[in-house]
Amino acid sequence: MYGTFQKPNLSVRRFNPPNYNVTNTTNSKGFRDSEQGFEDDLAGVWMAGASNSFGGFLEDDEIMSARLQDLGYKIANLSSEGHKLHQQMRVVRHLAAEGYRPRAVIFEMTLNNIVGDYDYAIKELSEPLVINRDEKQTDIRATQVLEQSVRQLGGVTDVSLFGLKKRLINNSAVYTWAKVGVNGVPFLRDLTLKWGMRADVALANSLSDSVYRKETGNPEYVYFGKTADYMAVIRDWVADHLGVPFGIVIVPSGHHLNSDWFERYMTHLGLDANEHDPTRPYDKLLQALLARNILVLDTAPALQSADVFLSFPDDGHTNAAGHDIIARELAAWLPTALGLEPDL
Repeated sequence: MYGTFQKPNLSVRRFNPPNYNVTNTTNSKGFRDSEQGFEDDLAGVWMAGASNSFGGFLEDDEIMSARLQDLGYKIANLSSEGHKLHQQMRVVRHLAAEGYRPRAVIFEMTLNNIVGDYDYAIKELSEPLVINRDEKQTDIRATQVLEQSVRQLGGVTDVSLFGLKKRLINNSAVYTWAKVGVNGVPFLRDLTLKWGMRADVALANSLSDSVYRKETGNPEYVYFGKTADYMAVIRDWVADHLGVPFGIVIVPSGHHLNSDWFERYMTHLGLDANEHDPTRPYDKLLQALLARNILVLDTAPALQSADVFLSFPDDGHTNAAGHDIIARELAAWLPTALGLEPDL
């Protein structure tokens, strides 16, 4: 109903050595949060966000919201894999319409695909909330059942290359090991990366390379202001409709935290790393948010000073060590910035 990928009452194993081997669960409302006590959590802090705060590659007790709960705060994790900011705002609006009231609302923003033009989202906030709810059909004709069965049969007998891979990954332990398990052997993992048989996460970046360029008047910079404008509108909506504090926690990207990733990315594009700054997008967004008097937790200093690797080897998301640092930073920030003392 929120345009999300996760389902209610989910329990699914996610396995990709040497990155993760975890089980993700959701409660009966479809949120990455506990079933018992979730109504109480909805009276605490609401954390909205995308895949990083959803924590899809972590165990349930490792994600930043769960760690913050361990540090004394009731917190409802509203985050969803694949969501954009405007979709998370729909979740906030719907819960508010259902009568739930938090102590505060926090948006997690990781520097990957959140920077953009949010004029459409600002307009949406002034319109009635529309929920994409698919009502179950009460009368299904026999012809519809037949058509559905034929489509399912087509999927089983798919003879395309993708269909063949799908059958193998589900039914062949040898093929699965060759595709996934090989990553657990350091020599083979490095070899497949060198030979181009496996994607290098450092070469994938949803941000435009031009945002890293050291130049005045960069046309890309306008989108940092537009993103901050939207967050200011959300802050005002939260104040008007919920009457509670609003804050943002921003998290650096993997290219920001890992200098070798950024250097490989620049080399891949044929650019000079010395003419580009990996911290520039983060700094620009932080400046734009602060200029609009939005309360922001800047996690970059704490994450950069940590003497551990904070991403997954083959994925740009923040790992368990990074989530723990962010949770501790939040626990120290909430009383001073938002006036919220622990409630557990």
